[in-house]
Order: sequence, then C-alpha cells, then structure tokens
Amino acid sequence: MKARLMAGIPAENSALFHRVRFNVGDPAAWLEIVDDQNRSTRWFILRDIEVDRARAAVKVDRVVAPAEFTPAGGLSGDRATATAQAVAECLRIHHVQSVTTDRTLPYIFAWHIQQQGISLEYSPEMGVLERRVKDAQELQWLQHAQQVTEETMLMACQTIARSRADSNGCLHHDGQPLTSERLRRMISIFLMERGFSNHHDSIVATTPHSADCHQRGSGPLKTGQAVIVDIFPQDLATRYWGDCTRTVVHGQPSPELLSMHRAVVAAKQAASQVLRAGATADSVHAATINTLAQFGYAFARGQISDNPVLPHGTGHGVGLEVHEPILLDEKGGTLLAGEVFTVEPGLYSRLHGGVRVEDMLVVQNGPPTNLNRLHEGLNWE
Repeated sequence: MKARLMAGIPAENSALFHRVRFNVGDPAAWLEIVDDQNRSTRWFILRDIEVDRARAAVKVDRVVAPAEFTPAGGLSGDRATATAQAVAECLRIHHVQSVTTDRTLPYIFAWHIQQQGISLEYSPEMGVLERRVKDAQELQWLQHAQQVTEETMLMACQTIARSRADSNGCLHHDGQPLTSERLRRMISIFLMERGFSNHHDSIVATTPHSADCHQRGSGPLKTGQAVIVDIFPQDLATRYWGDCTRTVVHGQPSPELLSMHRAVVAAKQAASQVLRAGATADSVHAATINTLAQFGYAFARGQISDNPVLPHGTGHGVGLEVHEPILLDEKGGTLLAGEVFTVEPGLYSRLHGGVRVEDMLVVQNGPPTNLNRLHEGLNWE
C-alpha cells in the first residue's frame, strides 16, 4: 500500500488550499491511499467542528476528525500534534508502507509517520505542477485582482503627477507633504475598501532608495525624480494576487531617465514576445538582457550600482502566492499554456534612480494574453 499526503494549515499553506479549496485556520491533512489493485481512497482529516462544513465543500471520499484515528496512547491536546498522530494512525491501519509528499509538509507530520516505520518520499512537482497551469476560474480571479491593482496604480501615479512642488522640489498633496509612507497608506486604504489586503505593503521608492529594486522607499517625493510604484495585493475573497509596477515622474524627467525608460519598455516587449508555451524561462530572460544591452545597459545580478543595471530576473509565476514557481530566469524551466507570469524588467541606479514596468501575462500556444491595460509612460497627469 502507498499513499500521497499534503498537510498543514490551509489558510497558510497555499498548496494544500489549492488541493482542497477549503479555507480553515486549523491543521488539516489531505490523504490519498492507493491499494494493491490501484484503487484509491481520498481522506480529509481536520478539526471536529469543521467536519460538516468540509463535507459540503471538499471533493474527497471521507472527511473525518482526528478522533476517527485515535492511536493506542490517545490523541494529544495540541491540534497540530493530534492531526499528525491521526494521519500516522490512518496510514498504519491501512498498512501503508510509503508516503509521497510535497515541499510544504510540516516536520511534525513527517516525524509521526516515521515513528510508524513508514517511509517518506519527496516529490518536487507535487503541489507545484497543478498550480502552475491555471483553470478558467483562476484566470478570472487573477484578471479581477489585476484590474483592482491597476485601479489602485492609477490613483497612486496620478496623486504623484498632480501634486504641487514647493520651493525645495518636495511634493504636496491636499496641503500636506507627499511621502513614500503616506502614499503607501493611501494605497492600503484604497485596496481595503475594495476587499483587498496589502499586508506585504507596496513599494513607493525614489532616489536614492530605488537603486535597490526591493527597497520599499521612505521620505518625501520630489519633482523631476522617478518614483517606482509596485503594488501587489491579495483578493481576500479568492486569495489570488495582483502585481503591477509603473514608474512616474512629476515634472520633467532627465534625459537619462527617458533613456532608461525606453530601454525597459523595449525589454518588456521583447520578453513578452518570447513568452509562449514551449519556450524556456531562460529564453525569456535572455530577451530582456539582450534588449537592454542594445541600449547600453548591463545585467549585474544582485548588484547596486551608480550606473543603471538590471540586477534581477525577468519575472515570476503568480497565483495563490505573489511569487510562485517558475521564475523567468536562468534554469527556470519550460513554459506551459495557462501559466501566468509577471514580466518586469527594470534599471536601477544610485545616481539616476530606478525604472521598472511590470505586467501580468497568460501563456498561450501563440502570443500571450496581457491582463494589464494601463499605459507604460512616465507622465500620469
């Protein structure tokens, strides 16, 4: 007898949630036991007060509480321990000899299973491959998340562009200084009112902070300087994420910023043209690097520089998590129809600031579908 197992807290474990499509904040386990005649039985084990709700929602053969599989020594009063004990006892009773599991299995489950003399095998694709290709419902959820993200982006970029600059070049909005911190609060409120969470916060970064591509940004925003705005919220109703970046300049951008922006937009277009089923992530990233090189800009992984460089990959998968496999980067893998990626080339400099433009695209057998509609320019007045 053999089995497959995914376990953890569905509200925190996106792989387990995707498998059962049931949101609960207590430990739970999805279990498939296959007998010698290749007949399978699927179980969902979770806290007793959630059993009835789960029976109406989870597509398995049996939904039971841990008490259904109480070991000889009884169940622990700790919920995670009790669930792990029940899983191990269920496997023992059904004479399971080996269990295949995914990358997210908590060690508490592994330990109790191993105490029964049952072997564990790791599958790198389990819980990953099925999430990479989105079904029609998931694509709708992602499209809605990106639509709300773009509405928020429009508000943020227009707030910067339409602000008033004082004699020192610092921007003011509604009579108060406009800072990175203040605009992030405005973004969070805007999203909250639309049923989205901004719990990872947004990036609103300008010189010198924007030289670091993941710096959140702080302090006053100023005229003439590029501001990278990166918004990546989660839809609280569906748990799917949006992710969009635009760059905005209040006033007149410098010639160097204009050159950087032209290169980044061209790189995004080149990478998007390669983004199709059967292509490799390496080839998409290479299109970004080669295009930037044509404009005189270098790829320098992980570096922060005075001169504009690209220090990161071209993009990443997105779905139930804002960063999902695979990466559009070296050794990323082969693209599948139905995958959803961000494409987000950028250039960053201590002296000139940063520019990044990011869209979300669906891989097809032909040209990808872009879920973004906002323009890519620096002027948002």
